[in-house]
Amino acid sequence: MNKESIKSAILVILVVISLFFTWNMWSLEPTYEKFEGEMLFESVPIDEDAQRKMYEVITPQQIFIHSGDKHYSSIKDSYAKSLWKEMQNWEYSNQQGLSKQDFEEIVSGTNIARLELRFFDEIPIETFQSMIKWKDETSSLFAFDRIYLRVVKQNEIQKVYFVSASEKEIVEASVNNLDANVFVSDLFSKREQFQPYFAFQAGEDQEILLPENQLEVDNFQYFTEVIDDEKFKNALFSRPRIVKQDVNSTRNRYTDATRELNIYQAQHLVKFANPTLRISNSVDAYTLFEQSYNYLNDHGGWTDKYVLFDIAESEQEVSMIMSIESIPVINSMESPYGPTKITQTWGQNEIAIYQRPSYQLMHPPLTNNSTTLMSGRKVVEIIQNNQLIDASQIYNIFIAYELGSSDKEQIVTVSPVWCIKMKNGELMKVREILEQTVGDENGVE
Repeated sequence: MNKESIKSAILVILVVISLFFTWNMWSLEPTYEKFEGEMLFESVPIDEDAQRKMYEVITPQQIFIHSGDKHYSSIKDSYAKSLWKEMQNWEYSNQQGLSKQDFEEIVSGTNIARLELRFFDEIPIETFQSMIKWKDETSSLFAFDRIYLRVVKQNEIQKVYFVSASEKEIVEASVNNLDANVFVSDLFSKREQFQPYFAFQAGEDQEILLPENQLEVDNFQYFTEVIDDEKFKNALFSRPRIVKQDVNSTRNRYTDATRELNIYQAQHLVKFANPTLRISNSVDAYTLFEQSYNYLNDHGGWTDKYVLFDIAESEQEVSMIMSIESIPVINSMESPYGPTKITQTWGQNEIAIYQRPSYQLMHPPLTNNSTTLMSGRKVVEIIQNNQLIDASQIYNIFIAYELGSSDKEQIVTVSPVWCIKMKNGELMKVREILEQTVGDENGVE
């Protein structure tokens, strides 16, 4: 074979090989099996088991029983919990708005025996409807901060009243469950087991119920566990693999070039933000809460018992507060350990700012004893004797747990205090008012 024949043969072979690879490129159907497990969102929840039902997040602050001109309540959460859970199984229908006269009769009338549930903030009626069986449509503009349940005879239909105390609006609904009135009547019959309360008229439209006598309230010590930075990074970023870390003396910073996660170890604070989002007031309270609730469920953010505390529609912000035995937990100003609220600010239907504790309480508590808190009468006396407090601007007076650091780094103390919440959102402690006047250190008796 001569040289030209060899060249021709090699050329033919190369052309055949080229055609073979070209055919494969056009006819090959690629498989994506190896990518099926690689989702666009690679985030991993902080705790995959940390899921909450909506009625566990929206919970009553306190239960009251009204019999004539007498009022009763208990700081034990078992009564309110059992009623609230029972109400989730009822079917509601025949809803109708009632008049101002009906409002006064249901809320303040002394001739109606009734139970009352009060909440930290107003709840959109749509949110409640999404939790239970509700046949009728209600105005999306209506929100309530109280629920009244009239005590009726066994053969009568149970009535439930959703009340906005600030707007003096009331919506009545009927409950179709035959045993609902039995449950309500049975709880009403236990009123003598509760503490007696009295009504304090803080302003023209703000009636606050307070205990007649001193109260014995538990206090605790808890061991805390700091949640690992990597858990927050893996849960909050959609693609944690591309996140860069920057560590300095005050914080650990993580970023994916758009969002930023800052963990302040000394303050036990986590702040996750998307600076590119603009905050507006375009989203209603119902949607705000739903987004916030789903966001926490999706990334396993319920590391402690947190309940809805505030929906600020104008700021597009929702706050969940840590709760122990249905008593809200606030941070100590004197010996702060870290935040006790989860706050979410929304922009364009996406989280813009997310702030929360970087720790969780380890249960059960290390120690458990009790403190005697002053009576409600004493609290009112202190308020009335202090010229710096405008009683007409008081929104609520309640017992809170104050969380503070201890001598040991990972142990915190949880002590009960009287709190005053003003209409502008400011929180004041009765102890602080005492220190300004008579120099009492604790505000306890």
